[in-house]
Parts: sequence; C-alpha cells; structure tokens
Amino acid sequence: MHLHGGANSPDADGHPLIGWRNGGGPRFAYGNRQEAATLWYHDHAMGIARLNIQAGLAGMYYLRDEFDTGRSDNPLGLPSGEFEIPLIVQDRTFDADGSVQPMVATYIPQGYNQSGQLGDVCCVNGVAWPRLDVRRTLYRFRLLNGSNSRPYIFEFSNAQPFFVIGGDLGLLDAPATAPWVRVSPGERVDLLVDFRGIRDGETVDLINTALNDLGNTVFMAPELRSVMRFTGAGDGPAAELPPVLRGGPGRPDPLEPLLRPDTVRTVTLMGLSDTSRPVPFSTMMSLNNLAFLSSDIDLARAGTLEQWDIVNTTPFDHPIHLHLARLRVIGRQPILTSAYFAANHPPRFGIRWAPSADAFALGPEQGPPPWEAGWKDTVECPTDTITRVLVRWPAVAELGFDPDAVIPVPPGAVAISPGSDDEMTDGMAEPGEIRGYVWHCHNLDHADHDMMQRIRVQP
Repeated sequence: MHLHGGANSPDADGHPLIGWRNGGGPRFAYGNRQEAATLWYHDHAMGIARLNIQAGLAGMYYLRDEFDTGRSDNPLGLPSGEFEIPLIVQDRTFDADGSVQPMVATYIPQGYNQSGQLGDVCCVNGVAWPRLDVRRTLYRFRLLNGSNSRPYIFEFSNAQPFFVIGGDLGLLDAPATAPWVRVSPGERVDLLVDFRGIRDGETVDLINTALNDLGNTVFMAPELRSVMRFTGAGDGPAAELPPVLRGGPGRPDPLEPLLRPDTVRTVTLMGLSDTSRPVPFSTMMSLNNLAFLSSDIDLARAGTLEQWDIVNTTPFDHPIHLHLARLRVIGRQPILTSAYFAANHPPRFGIRWAPSADAFALGPEQGPPPWEAGWKDTVECPTDTITRVLVRWPAVAELGFDPDAVIPVPPGAVAISPGSDDEMTDGMAEPGEIRGYVWHCHNLDHADHDMMQRIRVQP
C-alpha cells in the first residue's frame, strides 16, 4: 500500500517488490513532515495494481497544517465541514450482473497488455453518475483522478469557472481562474466553486471534454462525457473567495521561484514489442528501454535539485509519478519523434537508452497551465513531447530517516528477488536486497507492463 505524495520512509512506501497474501498485512508509520496537501493511498502490488485499484483499494488522505486546518476558523478562510468535499473520479465498465469488467479490448487475450482501462461509466466516490445538492455558497472540492488510465478535462455545463487553489502537494500563491482543468490519473486539483448564483432546483453538470489520444483511439476505447450533477438547494453561509493563499501573516511561505538544477537527466517513455509473447498481442511499455527488474537502477542524491527531461516517444499520453520527490513543471516542447529515432537508433531491450531530444524540438517551450504552478508528484507527459520538470529530492535532515535504508521483508510478506549475483551492479549491494523507491507511469496498465523503474535516493 502506497501513500501517494507522502514523504514516506522506504519501509513504509509500499514497495511493489513486497506484497501480502490474504490474511496478512503491513504496519506502516507516516511522519507527515510536509505541508498541507491532498494525498491519496492505493494498492501498489507488482503486476496487478491495475486490478486491485479498479476493485476499490484506494482512498483519500488529507494532510492538514496550521494554515490549512480544515476547521471553520482556519486562517485562510477556506470552506470546511460539509462544504469541503472529496471527489474521487474513476471510470469503470460493468458487466450485466454489476461486477467490474477490467477488459476493454476484449479481442486481446486475458493477461496481455491492452494499454489502458477506460470505462463507459463515470463513478465519483464509488457512485455511478452521482447527484449532489448544493447551497448558495463557496464549495471546496478536493478532486482526484483515481482512474486507471483516463485523463479528464473537467468543465461545467454552464461554462462557469473553477478557482484553482492547489494541486498535488499543496496550495498555489493565489486562486487561479480557469474555464477548465486537465487532470491525469494520479493527479489532484484543489478547487473552489462558486454556487452563490444557483437557483433552487437549477442543475449544473460537471462534464469531461477530453478526447482520446491516438493510442486509445486505435484501441477503440469509449469516450466519456458526463461526470456528475449539482442541484441548487437553498441558501448557504456567507463566503468570499480568498485573494491570497501564500505569503504574509497566517499564511504559508510563497512558492519558491524555479531554481537552477544541480544536474539534468533525460529519461525516455517507449513502446516496445514483447518478444516473450506471440504476435500480434506483444506490446509493452518501458522507461529508458529497461525492464522493471533490470539491475540498471537509477540513482539520485538526497538534498539535490535535478531537471528531468521526460521524452515521450509513444502515441499515448503518460502521467509520470515519482515517489518521495517533489516536482515543479518547467514546460513542454513538441519534438519530431521519427527524426529522434532515426538519429539515435535504440539498442536491444534491456540496454539503457535516453539520448537528449533537444535537437529535435519543433517549436518553443510552452509553460505550464495555472493549475500546475505549484508542487506536484505526478506530471502529464503528452505524446511526441519533452516535458521538463524540476525534481527536488528531500534532504535526510528534512526527512528524518535514511531514504536508502534496506527494506526488511517482514514475516508473512511475499518478496520478489530483484537480482542475482551475475546481475549485480553498483546499484545493488546484495542479491535479494530491496532498497529505495520507484518512478512509473500512472496509467496502471502501463505500469504493470512494464513502465516502472527503481530509483535509490542516497544520502
């Protein structure tokens, strides 16, 4: 079980190489040594996370602090109590008997990679197409895209705006007005919605206007428009939109400017043929042309600031999530992927491949939209694009633990050995030793097939 967005010690992060059979379970301790944020938790079992999360193993986790207390007298003047509501949005496909159906591409045999799970029913907090009576006041919606694969562009049917006050890991400096927000799997957005003008009985729908990317169009994934409905139901308490959220008395410090990184690394998102499977059902996804159990492990240094240039060479958009790290989006730049491949032909699968794509850029870099201005842990990486992010690895003193400590395998746990003697590298001290964290695509079908890599964060 992984607390997504948490600064978790290695033994409490839910490493996918350690799992639990029916009747067993871990005991984790969370220090919560970070500012208020909208976190969530979910299953992270290797190879079957997509099935377990789809079946319901996920939930919301609010982290409070002295500024964002969740109480009616909180210093920032944000809605609380019945006016602060989680919206966990997940699309599902149901069989005629009401059971959940994980297969979308039913022409692909069970157990093969279908590249995504996109359903035709929208569920919010576990309810299909729900309705919510709202009063004439401000509401705070903690919105999580908990879907396995589907990104959303959320809009209101009456074109009223959102007031974005935060993202994955905390508040923005001030509310940002947006007619729509795009949220990919794993991402969260903290919203204020003004229902002060709604009449009794009037309805407003939350809708999704995102189109399928090229890959999911090929797989004939269904599009999904309706999300939920709001109905006016009387007067609410007086409320005003806070003009400022950070800086000054009673507020957290302003967001830091984007600083110069200590190092720059390029990583690649790739689609491959799985040679262990017969054609035509042989697709898989990869990071840096490596398998998850590769002994070529990424290394980072605690207390440093890196820039990651994430090069997406696939026809799918990918939400990339880094465990432990905090991210800031620098910008995105389209590339000519065919020329990038022609100039840097990839080696056989299993050999790291991550050349710079800067020479193949097609236009200027575009900065992030307003809802991506703050700290994040998951970032959307569009197809044929370099997505540049700052990656901040917390220092040991800030964390209060060693991020590179060996993760013990408790009695009753099932561990997958990460290597053997003839596979040893400097990234692994002993056969069977499990250390560190992972980074991966949060399209769960991609992460399970095989778009996940291990990373050690060394003191």
